[in-house]
Amino acid sequence: MSLKIHPMAVVDKTAVLGDNVEIAPFAVIGPNVKIGDGSYIGPHCVVENVEMGKNNELVAGCYVGVKPQDLSYKGEPTMVVMGDSNKIREAATIHRSTDVNVPTRLGSYCLVMANAHVAHDCQIGNGVILVNSVGLAGHIIVEDKAIISGLCGAHQFCRVGTMAMVSGATGINKDIAPYCIAQGYRAGLVGLNLVGLRRNGLSRETIKSLKDTYKILFLTPVPFTEAIAKAEAQAQTAEAKHMVEFCKNSKRGMAMARMANQTEDDE
Repeated sequence: MSLKIHPMAVVDKTAVLGDNVEIAPFAVIGPNVKIGDGSYIGPHCVVENVEMGKNNELVAGCYVGVKPQDLSYKGEPTMVVMGDSNKIREAATIHRSTDVNVPTRLGSYCLVMANAHVAHDCQIGNGVILVNSVGLAGHIIVEDKAIISGLCGAHQFCRVGTMAMVSGATGINKDIAPYCIAQGYRAGLVGLNLVGLRRNGLSRETIKSLKDTYKILFLTPVPFTEAIAKAEAQAQTAEAKHMVEFCKNSKRGMAMARMANQTEDDE
């Protein structure tokens, strides 16, 4: 096993380090840590109570697995679980859970940019991008390949759906439907994330199905429960069905479509 641990790093004797792991100077690797092969822990990072996969890169000054900012937390042995090939940039923070049975999770191939914060009990999927200074409060779910742009803040228990994109400086106080773009002082939908859908290889037929489902759910002037029932009956693709199911399961309520003539003052 080849390890490169700088003499000015501090590594707890219980930490389990894989092959070709590099620990930079002034990094602190605490207890209850497993770091997968090929991972890099940069200078001044603090890592504790974390199980991470292979080829993760913590650039500098990251705090991963430290105790949650939750007054109900009483020191329980909770964790962060990360997948493979994530990039955690400068001064980002990922806090461990408050629930012993459900760790804070970050999938694989995610990019968490500088100063972003993932709070306790969040569940982050694969290929997610959190841009600079995003703040996720506790218990948030972000599904695969979603992008949350810089300076966004998200309320506890909100969900952001698959391949959704949230524009910069948006406040997320309700669930953001999969495959959509949301923006505004308080998030409102402004259509499908068409560029993202094409980049991810969705077919024309699938995109057409999503357009039809979006129109029924968010542009039809009927009660939302009726719109969900109608969209469910007409959804033809797995992606359209996922959009409908996501809306059905909302507990905080859905961010709705922003009308063309609506301004922030109207909210």
